[in-house]
Amino acid sequence: MDNMTVEQEWMSQVLGKNTRVNYARGLTYFKEFLGVTTGEQLISLRDKEKHFETRIIQFFTWLQESKRVTANSARCLIIPVQSFYSYSGTPLKLKHKLPKLHGKVECWKPSLEDLQKIYSLGDISVKAWMALSRDVPARMGDMLRITPKNVESGEFQLLSAKEGIIGRCYVSEQTRTLFKQLETAKITLPRTQRGIDKLMSKASKIAGLRRLNQHLWRKLFISSAINLGMSDVVWKILTFKTVPIEQLTYYLDSSKLRPHWEKIVQTLQLEAKSNGNGKVTSLEEDSKLFAEALWELVKPVVEKKRLEKLMQGGQTGTIGLIEMEAMPSEPKEGLKLFLKLKKGGDWKR
Repeated sequence: MDNMTVEQEWMSQVLGKNTRVNYARGLTYFKEFLGVTTGEQLISLRDKEKHFETRIIQFFTWLQESKRVTANSARCLIIPVQSFYSYSGTPLKLKHKLPKLHGKVECWKPSLEDLQKIYSLGDISVKAWMALSRDVPARMGDMLRITPKNVESGEFQLLSAKEGIIGRCYVSEQTRTLFKQLETAKITLPRTQRGIDKLMSKASKIAGLRRLNQHLWRKLFISSAINLGMSDVVWKILTFKTVPIEQLTYYLDSSKLRPHWEKIVQTLQLEAKSNGNGKVTSLEEDSKLFAEALWELVKPVVEKKRLEKLMQGGQTGTIGLIEMEAMPSEPKEGLKLFLKLKKGGDWKR
């Protein structure tokens, strides 16, 4: 490698034939955009310009306008640029600066909220399979070879049947708990692709959504890793893709892989929760909106009932003694008062 340019060295690390073609195309477009011809010039520009990431954002727009590609394709063409600069020791900081990469599965791009909805309405089998699919982005055939004992261990190696590549798998505490619940309930997950497809098709139908393709999980995992600015070597190992043997050995024999996996899984939470900034997920927002709308409908009825009780107290000379419920300001408390008054026994419409 002594006589190679930095670009040739970088390209020699890319083992897949199709990947090399796509990487060469992406970097060629970037050199055309910047008006340079060599990898050394690319590195020089990176070193000289303080806000070089702005160039990448401009490149993203240029690809769509000049090369007539979609936003998703433009984002894919930026991946080799990120890889090149990471290899040269000057990684790009693009987190939150470019649109997220979406996987195309049957022309449907489910959001995280869609997955959370399926998960929330699914039974224990659906939850366990979804959690495992999120944790281990393997192909269906490899997923079906994972045993409850593997899951219980929390960490294991898996040989991909299609590529013949070893990858390290990690299992979250959430998934382990769900599998323990399956064992306690003596429930066994389907052991065939047809069985899993039927399980998830039914779950998607209950949620009012289209069928969830199993390959989507790999797409989501890879997209999340790229959007986090993660090294392509890391996510390739985690998704059973080809990497140089010395890099594979290094990561499989160390503890450096798990923190990367944890970051990816953190972006794919299946339970809808508050994000910690005072904002709530869409499911919680829907519930809050429904409560507010319902409270607006029944509030006049509650006010009328309170007035009737007040009038009854005045007629008996006890108006100063009657205990009146305060008019709530929160929809939830207002609906509780509505139900309390309705159960009073003398409700009048």
